[in-house]
Amino acid sequence: MILSSCGKKSTAPCDSFTITTSGASYRTVCGRFRGYQIGSIDAFYNYISRSIETYYVDGVTVTYGSPGSRHHVYTYAAGVSETNGCPCTGGLAPPSFVGSDYYCESGNPGPDWLGTQLYSSDVLWDRQQCGGIEITCCNPPDLPWFCKTFPTPISEDLEVRICTDQGFNDENVAIESFELYIQVAIPLMNIQAVSVFNPDNTLRQLEISWIPVVISLTWKPY
Repeated sequence: MILSSCGKKSTAPCDSFTITTSGASYRTVCGRFRGYQIGSIDAFYNYISRSIETYYVDGVTVTYGSPGSRHHVYTYAAGVSETNGCPCTGGLAPPSFVGSDYYCESGNPGPDWLGTQLYSSDVLWDRQQCGGIEITCCNPPDLPWFCKTFPTPISEDLEVRICTDQGFNDENVAIESFELYIQVAIPLMNIQAVSVFNPDNTLRQLEISWIPVVISLTWKPY
């Protein structure tokens, strides 16, 4: 089985990349991520006192703003197994600035785990194969999508970070693909809708006020 994905490559706690919004003023961010668990990643374990400016999760964070003034959008956490690690399976709660804006799931049926093991049979954050007590992790009806609306328009770029508290040779998260959309404050084109393909190849209509920041971006093989 060959997987196309991208994970953390450096020894730093987080690797990041910026998605420019080209100065567009927006109030809503929506998106979804798909990835794979590698090793013993453990969600929010021992992170409760950490700030948004450092690593606070084993998983993926979406924020806006520059380093030193980041603001939380959404967090994708990964638990060590389907029976342990996520808040919904008895693990620690996220930091207060995350609130309920997160999705935690494991790719390991558990209860044991292996360091450097790639759990390729269960995709993270797809709302599938949520067995046993992990089924509560997948209850929210909008999953695997998230949408967050802010009280006032913003125009800062989005940042995606892949974070773990141990080295990438011990634990990692490999992102297979993601989609992010922003809803701008005013339409940018003199047309009303565009068509885009869903993962199952069916078409859906997007109002033109929705600008795709990234659509189904897939990285080189991990």
